[in-house]
Amino acid sequence: MDDKRLEVLKEELKVYLEFLRNITILLIAVGGGTIGLLFKLSDPVAIPLVFVGLITFSGLSIGGIRVILKIKELVRELWKWEKKS
Repeated sequence: MDDKRLEVLKEELKVYLEFLRNITILLIAVGGGTIGLLFKLSDPVAIPLVFVGLITFSGLSIGGIRVILKIKELVRELWKWEKKS
């Protein structure tokens, strides 16, 4: 039973790490696009897109922080299981 729980924790950690990697890539892409739009503020279409980019960037940042906290929690739990073994 213990080995099964340990394997589940390891797989869950892998999923969250992959999710964090994807969020990081999205943050770079959205941040770069938003900064690029800041140089074209003379275009009337760019202004609403900058606000959408900022909102998206903020949401992704908050999501990334939550994923990092979940990863820390899983690592702590894995350490507890490793100490028991």
